[in-house]
Amino acid sequence: MNRILITGASGQLGSAVTKLFIGSYDILLTDFVFPKDGKSRFEKMDITDENSVRKTIKKFQPDIILHLAAMTDVDGCELNPQKANDVNVRGTKNLLEHFDGKFVFISTDYVFDGNSGPYSEADTPSPINEYGRSKLLAENIVMDSGNPWLIVRTNVVYDYTENTQASFVKWVVDSLRNDIPILVVNDQWNNPTWTVALASALIEMIEKDFLGVWNYGGAEYIHRLEFAKEIAKVFELNKALISPCRTQELNQPAPRPLKGGLSTKKIKHAGIEPYLLRKSLEEIRKKMTL
Repeated sequence: MNRILITGASGQLGSAVTKLFIGSYDILLTDFVFPKDGKSRFEKMDITDENSVRKTIKKFQPDIILHLAAMTDVDGCELNPQKANDVNVRGTKNLLEHFDGKFVFISTDYVFDGNSGPYSEADTPSPINEYGRSKLLAENIVMDSGNPWLIVRTNVVYDYTENTQASFVKWVVDSLRNDIPILVVNDQWNNPTWTVALASALIEMIEKDFLGVWNYGGAEYIHRLEFAKEIAKVFELNKALISPCRTQELNQPAPRPLKGGLSTKKIKHAGIEPYLLRKSLEEIRKKMTL
């Protein structure tokens, strides 16, 4: 049985991955926050601390590292590029300095400028914000490491659980349930990705020994306003509370790629199908009512 060390285990993707991987692999979860699944081994590990990383890897001796830990707050990265570099770049380098097995790295469509998405694996990255730059630098470290590697780019990852504070779905649902009007941009295009769908794709990619750069995203290429309205429809909430705006009106610290998102032709050709948005949202709602 392969031994997999999973970083960032308490995040929204980490939680989904853990549930699917338990039983199939010998896993060690690492993070600052204890994940509450109650079934897995857990170790606190600071990826920015090389000594912490070295000790954990030596102790567990994984065959595979699934590196989910990252600073994903886009505006936070812009305002504190040193922290973004420490976590996203140096953290990745620390892991690879002390590990010679297969390295699976989760990246983002923000490595592109958003002028001509959806992007394929063959398109040339050109990030326009600190988050995208830090993830691209980390990608290059993975590629140059000498380890067998798999980079999976994704975008707008969502779910609704206690670990999904940053989820667009959670924000829309909570706002509308509390009759709070929201402004949603109608000029940012992506293919939103359910955590469970991505976790399922990851386990299949690991089992089939995928290598190289691969995209995984949802089936529909839509803008955020359309996404918000679909959420309201599935959750039977008042979509009249949703108003459109343009990205520039929000005056956010970090510039956003507008026509982003990822082409999934390559992964579909390999037999892994993206999930439909409506089906994903319905599954989330069903879980919430159980």
